[in-house]
Amino acid sequence: MRQVRKIVATCALIAATTLAATACGSEEPAGTESALSTSAAAAPTANGYTDSDGGNGPGGTAQAPVVVTPAPEIPTAAGTPAVPPAPNRDDVNVDARDFERGGGYFFTSPSGNVFCAFNSSNAPGTIVGCQVRYSVPGNTGRECLNTANNTYGVQIQQTGEVRQICTNQGIFVGQDTRVLEYGQVIGVTGTFCRSTEAGITCYNGDRGFMISRDVNLAF
Repeated sequence: MRQVRKIVATCALIAATTLAATACGSEEPAGTESALSTSAAAAPTANGYTDSDGGNGPGGTAQAPVVVTPAPEIPTAAGTPAVPPAPNRDDVNVDARDFERGGGYFFTSPSGNVFCAFNSSNAPGTIVGCQVRYSVPGNTGRECLNTANNTYGVQIQQTGEVRQICTNQGIFVGQDTRVLEYGQVIGVTGTFCRSTEAGITCYNGDRGFMISRDVNLAF
């Protein structure tokens, strides 16, 4: 009987020893799990945030930075007014025959600074053109002296070319010329001119010019 108890005790001791050895073999060194967690929490993400364990990140998930690219500004010439839209026959509100002088059609601006003509015999090959007493250099770089013998002008040629010029004579100046009042539009053979406070604008299709004391624009 005593021998049986000894055998049972020995078996129990072996079983306990085997279980303890198995458990010990599967354990990690003390503190390993805690150290890994701490290391992961403190590691910064690509955008400079850390996750929620570190207490610095938004919502615990690394967020890519949002890059906002501003829309490019469109460069414009300071002080240049918008060109009025091209008129058509329905916009014409004066009779061109009232402006006919010596085979051409002449008019002036209400300010008396701009002189214009359709089909002026003094400017062969020109459909319509204007000249001024005073203006500014054109957008093509042409510079005049603003004197009676060297004044700014611009013309639409029969080829469709728009040219900014300097002139030493009145090629677009007529005798007893009528005024094209602000808001009036004149048309001659499909070419139009409009008078506004910003200046005289003339069009031949989508080409043309705008001219005044402060504007000298070919387009």
